[in-house]
Amino acid sequence: MRFLLIFIGAVCATTGYFTPLFSLPSFAQQVVGKSNSFGTNLLTIINAASTVGRIGTGEVARLLGNINTMVMCTFVSSLSILVLWLPFQVGGTLIASAIVYGLFCGGFIGLLPVVMADLWGVQRISTIIGLLYMANFAGTMVGAPSSGAILDNIGNGTNYKPTIIFSGVFMLCSSMFFVVLRAMVSKKVIERI
Repeated sequence: MRFLLIFIGAVCATTGYFTPLFSLPSFAQQVVGKSNSFGTNLLTIINAASTVGRIGTGEVARLLGNINTMVMCTFVSSLSILVLWLPFQVGGTLIASAIVYGLFCGGFIGLLPVVMADLWGVQRISTIIGLLYMANFAGTMVGAPSSGAILDNIGNGTNYKPTIIFSGVFMLCSSMFFVVLRAMVSKKVIERI
């Protein structure tokens, strides 16, 4: 059951993962009216923040625990999409969304193998990681094309709200699966897991 929760959580997370990377720059141009370079800079900000986030998340995980930190990363990533990006059409808020998303989305990617090793041991990691990356593959193959199709067919190429909701809801669902996993591992609310 624990593996199934991680597998479904990973599919959900990777389904929503790439939408900000692909859509935020064009959103900044088409909807907010910013320049092409502003949109490109948003992508640079996400990637730079993701680098910092992957390193910083390891330190946070030492304090809070790997599963707790993974829950936090997916939850805050979803909030950066649904609370910072979705309702606002302002350049400053897009920059804030890019920074927050970058800081926390990278943590999810970095923590998955560590959580697997915590739950099943290092000796079984190669088999379990192979299966886990199948989940990442499935989510990526579904998420990116679906996001584009939603933008083209429901949003008529200019209304990004359905695409943003699609991404944010999948990231939020992933955090819910990880919350259930965390509850299965320990019933104590405040515990380093």
